[in-house]
Amino acid sequence: MHYRQVEVFKAIMDSGSITEAANILHISQPAVSKALKLLEAELGLRLFARTTKGIAATEEARLLYTEVERTYFGMQTCRASPPV
Repeated sequence: MHYRQVEVFKAIMDSGSITEAANILHISQPAVSKALKLLEAELGLRLFARTTKGIAATEEARLLYTEVERTYFGMQTCRASPPV
């Protein structure tokens, strides 16, 4: 997973919506959809079930989110800290 993929996945999980994730990240909705599709292909997992009402996180997505939260926090901490 690349940093941007972590951001996209986290934004979708936090907002519950691809469109809202795009707004949060200040990118287009198709860009978020493409990033999600690539991430799912890379992981070999279906992270969200597409429904007529939007998307629903799968069990795999919920498990991954726990790890992503921890990793994302660490990445943010590293980015904010000056090099030693």
